[in-house]
Amino acid sequence: MNLRRATVLLLLLSVNSTEGLFAQCPDGAPPPCPTATRPVSVPANSVAVLYFDNLSADTTDAYLADGLSEEVAARLGDIRRLLVKQASREGVRRLREASPDYRISMGRAMAVRYLVEGSVRRAGLRVRVVARLVNAANGFRAWGQTYDRATTDLLSLQEDLATEVATAIAGQLAPAERTVLAERPTVNPEAHEHFLRGNYYLAKRSASGLARAVEEYEAASRLDPEFTRARARVAYAYALNVRYGWSLPALTRDTMLARASAAATRAMEQDSSVSDAWMAWGFIHTFSEQRTFDLSPFERALALDPRNSEALGSYGASLRSLGRDSAARAAMRRSLEIEPGRAVTLHSLALLSFFERRYDDARRWVDSSLRVNPEFFLAYLSRTRIRLVLGDVPGARRDAEAALRLGSADSSLGEALLVMVEAQSGDSVAARTRLKQLAGALPHIVTHVQERAAEEGLLPGAAFLSLGDRAAALGFLEHVQPRGVRFWSGLRAPEFDPLRSDPRFQRLVEEARPPGLAR
Repeated sequence: MNLRRATVLLLLLSVNSTEGLFAQCPDGAPPPCPTATRPVSVPANSVAVLYFDNLSADTTDAYLADGLSEEVAARLGDIRRLLVKQASREGVRRLREASPDYRISMGRAMAVRYLVEGSVRRAGLRVRVVARLVNAANGFRAWGQTYDRATTDLLSLQEDLATEVATAIAGQLAPAERTVLAERPTVNPEAHEHFLRGNYYLAKRSASGLARAVEEYEAASRLDPEFTRARARVAYAYALNVRYGWSLPALTRDTMLARASAAATRAMEQDSSVSDAWMAWGFIHTFSEQRTFDLSPFERALALDPRNSEALGSYGASLRSLGRDSAARAAMRRSLEIEPGRAVTLHSLALLSFFERRYDDARRWVDSSLRVNPEFFLAYLSRTRIRLVLGDVPGARRDAEAALRLGSADSSLGEALLVMVEAQSGDSVAARTRLKQLAGALPHIVTHVQERAAEEGLLPGAAFLSLGDRAAALGFLEHVQPRGVRFWSGLRAPEFDPLRSDPRFQRLVEEARPPGLAR
């Protein structure tokens, strides 16, 4: 069963009193947001689910609080007469710090009648959940309940909590509504808990987080071989490791791709109605060495679940790689309407704006991404590049060093950025010293560019160019094989603008240009 129900709507919090606290304005633009001029009506059966607080002594139990919040919101969203919203955790935290009456402010910001909030405390094999339904107009409690259950009873706890909240808001539930609330993605409680852990670590988009996500999803699949969504997420997590150029112990890139393909194929054979299975298959297709790749699996995933924000974000990033920028922006913004605190999509919008030379927008988007996820390696790489263009050399240095700390064993991208930082700071000696070290590793770097299958792999070429060495930059680019769609996309970067008129560069662009794309 698809856990991301199509009726769950997650909107960004934004009102003039909380300007700048959130990642996206109501019109889809990056903050700061314009002041609202008209009051927002509040539907009677509207509710926002806030992320529950983790009160467990073990901070690693944060996955449990996050997972419970998301599951309750998803279950409530299956009741069609409810309008369900969920804000990003970062947005809620900032609003709590800024307003003593944050519940009232949040109700106004999200245009909802009710808020669901609470806490989760795990102790040994027991879990205590305190849940409250708050009237957002006055901040008073409308309903409350404490659940003290065994950790093996989380699935029924989620069902009971969602049912009681729905009843408190909408009154007596129809039999069909109760049936929907009782549906479960797996019959195995332990598999479900591993799945929630996997989702938590996947969202981190760090080398250690993705490695852990693979472990958790595989554990869920072993415990319940019929848990299709877990199997699909295994495939997706393996493919993400390939995307970021990160390796798992004793596994090559080709092995990870083979495992990803096998898991995605098995998931589709097992249940072709699971959106995540098609999403994973579509993402694997983006590693094609050709000048284009097949987007139909993403489209199938979104037909099955139009509110799959992970699929929308991945689809948008793939459209950007193909040069379809308007469609990419639409998909990315749709992803953020559903999940406003999605750091990956915020970063994708930053990269899109950067390639369009809208640098101030790019900076605001990437800042939002890193506020949500301070561990996001790629966002530090991109913010370094943006800061260099905007002339913020000290900030660029800090971000490049952060990228080096958070990256995997391969440091070529961070080192390339530091060459560019040193060059722009005027320290040509330091820049050339770093560049010499980088050049010594070029055979390995070129191979890694091919394996990474990502646009940022071309940054060593930009490092040569930052010191005026056009011949070395072109030589590096000409050694990269194959020259597929991601290679073409990487050539769109602003760092390569000094080469636009060079015939050798133009030849590279045309060789890799996606078919049918206007020049």
